Amino acid sequence: SQIVDAILKRSFLWDHMEVVELTTNLRLKSGTLSDLCDFVYADLKNNFTNPVWLANRTIVTPTNEAAQFVNDFLLTKILGELKIYRSSDTVDNETLYSIEFINKLTPSGSPPHMFKRKKKCCIMLLRNLDATNGHCNGTLFIIVSLHDQVTDAEVASGPYAASTLLIPRIPHVSQEMQFPFTFTHKQFPVKPAFALTCNKVQGQTFEQIGIYLPTQFFSHGQLYVALSRVQKKANVKILAERNGNSMITDNCVSKEILL
Repeated sequence: SQIVDAILKRSFLWDHMEVVELTTNLRLKSGTLSDLCDFVYADLKNNFTNPVWLANRTIVTPTNEAAQFVNDFLLTKILGELKIYRSSDTVDNETLYSIEFINKLTPSGSPPHMFKRKKKCCIMLLRNLDATNGHCNGTLFIIVSLHDQVTDAEVASGPYAASTLLIPRIPHVSQEMQFPFTFTHKQFPVKPAFALTCNKVQGQTFEQIGIYLPTQFFSHGQLYVALSRVQKKANVKILAERNGNSMITDNCVSKEILL
């Protein structure tokens, strides 16, 4: 309570202050990633309420970190109140591993500790919650309303489009193969879907995509998977980090597994 009482919002001066939101990301001052986002999500402010439009485009990245960076940037482009939901984490031995350390870990297939959301933004479900009604791992949803314990969302497209689902916080238990200890990560089983990793877009088709490569793809066939998500080459654009005087990315292929 002492910490809460010491925050600026508890000051008698708070009513006389004006909150100014920073919408320009200085890390993007070169404009290259911003241009890629504009190519994929042209006129986002006027189209983000259209679930079919949102579900038919994405930005593909090699890593979760890169996807999170792009998602955070695009969230600033959408009107509405930004809400942040943090996971509730527990670990078997808090003496050896602090909760602050556990918060920084994101096991494979689990949502991040800090989840930023706005109403009407696009998210992807990370668990099979109701397969009969199409609410499966990999399904794209549009957030209808935000609550502390549940997320009200509707399927963005496909045969189950507009069907709704109340998504609760659920526990995600770490696997022994990933960490030398066991911890539980309780969070909404979803992630923002403006940008997704290559593994998450496999098997899906989009009208428009961008490929953001701050690092190269690292596994067999990932570049092919990313490039083949659209039917026309005019509907895909690639942004790769400059390698010396050229902008070239390797096509990672394990020849021994080819027929």
